[in-house]
Amino acid sequence: MKKLIVALMVMMGLQAQAQVLIPKGQDNPDAYHLARYSFCISLMPTAGLDAVSYGIHCLPYQGKGTVRFVNYETFLRQFGGGEESKANPDRIDLFEAHGINQFTLKDLWKLRYATYPFGNSKALGWGGENGVPSEGQMQILSQYGMQFLSDVIYGDNLIRLLKDMQDSQWVGEYMSAK
Repeated sequence: MKKLIVALMVMMGLQAQAQVLIPKGQDNPDAYHLARYSFCISLMPTAGLDAVSYGIHCLPYQGKGTVRFVNYETFLRQFGGGEESKANPDRIDLFEAHGINQFTLKDLWKLRYATYPFGNSKALGWGGENGVPSEGQMQILSQYGMQFLSDVIYGDNLIRLLKDMQDSQWVGEYMSAK
């Protein structure tokens, strides 16, 4: 069975990173399809009062994508390659590989809020009023795959967003978008 899976992967030219063969169904356990796993974020707060949610996005060969949310520390370890993850099976330090400062993750809340929404913090964000990005800011976020505030940003779009957030010109354009 293992030889069959390896042969299929080689024939299809699949990369090992972030792709997993999973059983297609209990009715046909020998049938497999490809699922892609990637890191994702949501600008929706968590039940634990984090302003942003972090997760692993699974996009099956057919069907709708799903998200398994994880806490910030788990996301940080998996993204950094320090912990096993289906989204990072080779345990690559994605911060280093893509030139991303890990503290950028802590700035994601700024995309949604004008001031930090929890506790007594007076930290300023980049978002619109009332905890909702402005229409212009949502247009910018749509370039990263976010059409609605409840959508997740995942995969290459997340990498691009984190890199762009480190650019002061991009931040200025985001803040001034109406």
